[in-house]
Amino acid sequence: MSTNIEIDGRNFVLRDDRPLRQVMDEIEAAASAAPTFITLSGDDRSISVLIRPTTRVVISVEKAAHVDTTGRIEPDHASWDLPFEDWEM
Repeated sequence: MSTNIEIDGRNFVLRDDRPLRQVMDEIEAAASAAPTFITLSGDDRSISVLIRPTTRVVISVEKAAHVDTTGRIEPDHASWDLPFEDWEM
């Protein structure tokens, strides 16, 4: 499983050492206060991001692919190619 966070259009892969709900709560708190830095850790780097009320954050969790009995990876049955860039916030 892989957790990706996109902040104002820049993607970052999160490390799994913190509960996702804790990360989301920290972002929500920073967005409702004066501009505040939060620090996020990935496998190979850490970033500090200034969060403001207008910061756009998208979090997605990619689940591991299913492997059938022959060892082949089964395709994802859902279509996740949605036009997210067309969404207005």
